[in-house]
Amino acid sequence: MQITNKNNTSFTGIHILNTKCLSRDNKITRLKVFELTPDDKPFLRYMYNNLEIERLAPQIDSSKMEVWYTMLKEAIDLSGGQKYKSYLLARGKKPCGVMTFEPNSHKYEITRVCTWPVKKNEKVPLAGKTLFKTAFEEFLKSNANIINIDAIKNGPYDTVGKYMQLGFKPVGGGNFIEVMRTTRSAVTQTLEKLNSLITSKPTGKTENLNLFDELYV
Repeated sequence: MQITNKNNTSFTGIHILNTKCLSRDNKITRLKVFELTPDDKPFLRYMYNNLEIERLAPQIDSSKMEVWYTMLKEAIDLSGGQKYKSYLLARGKKPCGVMTFEPNSHKYEITRVCTWPVKKNEKVPLAGKTLFKTAFEEFLKSNANIINIDAIKNGPYDTVGKYMQLGFKPVGGGNFIEVMRTTRSAVTQTLEKLNSLITSKPTGKTENLNLFDELYV
């Protein structure tokens, strides 16, 4: 479904990066990273209302699918907020991931990360890692020393294990959430590994794009 902007409103997603991802089977996936602003809320809500993740990932049971949609909705609700940095990921013209994080001088809080397939039964290779790589590079430009993230335990995938692969360590939590943390030195080491898989090329663009015209669902 193409997303059309019937109201001809100007939205302000900025295409900041093009990436080339090399998966384990040596296939190349090209992804785009957009930086979001509060004006992108209408697009994000429209996207949420029109995604059919259950059709694209029919193997996921209903309870885990509900958690998946909840994670996506929370990511969208926070995206573009004044105190957050937010990214939208796309493969071609199809959105496939969103991340929000809260930067400050001492630590970063990755508040929500959510990715989804764009073809039935086919994950977008390295989508999550591309979002983390983008956030890690932003983090290393700051003076902050740690990054915190909450891993959802009852979601469709093993987020605790995935985050540990990215250098995070469990520091506490409850039945459904594992609080995890990584440090500046660990992020530097993780980025070395990610750089061997993902090449990021800044576009140098700063102009605002109308995402209703740029992307499909």
